[in-house]
Amino acid sequence: MKTVIYLDVLLLVNFLAAYFLLLAAGLLSGQHAGFPRMLLGSGAAALSSLILFAPEQAYAVQLLYKVATALMITAITFGWKNKRRLVTGMCWYAALNIALAGLVLVVILQTGTQILQTGNLAIYLRISPLLLVVLSGLCCAAVEVGTRCFSRRKATVETVGLELELGGLLIHLRASLDTGCHLTDPITCLPVLVVSFPDAQNRLPPSVREFLQGWFSGKSPGEPPSGTRLRLIPCNTASSRGLLPGFVVNGIGMITPHGVLGLGRSAVAFAPQSFGSDRYEALYGNDFL
Repeated sequence: MKTVIYLDVLLLVNFLAAYFLLLAAGLLSGQHAGFPRMLLGSGAAALSSLILFAPEQAYAVQLLYKVATALMITAITFGWKNKRRLVTGMCWYAALNIALAGLVLVVILQTGTQILQTGNLAIYLRISPLLLVVLSGLCCAAVEVGTRCFSRRKATVETVGLELELGGLLIHLRASLDTGCHLTDPITCLPVLVVSFPDAQNRLPPSVREFLQGWFSGKSPGEPPSGTRLRLIPCNTASSRGLLPGFVVNGIGMITPHGVLGLGRSAVAFAPQSFGSDRYEALYGNDFL
């Protein structure tokens, strides 16, 4: 019996199914893709289904093709700069495809539908294209409901007000506790305050601001501003090691209802990235206060 497959229907159904599955994969991996990227990723997924018409390949080649196309589709959709997030998105996309296949299998068992054609790990089924799209949407909806029901509410960020003097200017900052912050002054071995330069730059003396702008832009910043003492703070993260520019300050105090309480800390380090919050500009560790 000859099998008739309508190419336009095949591509459209795979496009819509992939769109829902990529949307769900983004929710599960904590990634958000813009609409143009979603369209490109879904289009790539639809085109990958054309392997159904290719001559039968060795199983290893079929498996490699599936992995490579899944990686390509998620890279197009979510980007490829962060390798860990890329692999996470790919794994969720593959898992959702397997879940969709399970739902389709349930339908087949309940209705007695027979598989029409298989090839290179691709399957063409005798079920309604609309039903396949609806099942894909159900997968996405289930993920949406699950993430809303089981996601933890963000804990309220508690901040403290800090006061310090830098370059002859009294500066007030809001700081939040970060249990992973363990930076210390290499001279005194005391913990330091980590300040986001983009978030706090407008509060800094102009000379300090210009010096740090030159430092983070890769240009030679020249001599430290007059009246300041530069301190290089070692900073080790999971992805890199380096030195953060910092300064010795005339004491750091915590602002309380009864006045300013001296903390016995004497150095601050500046980070080049924003902390992504409008509630604080600095971070401190458990051993800082």
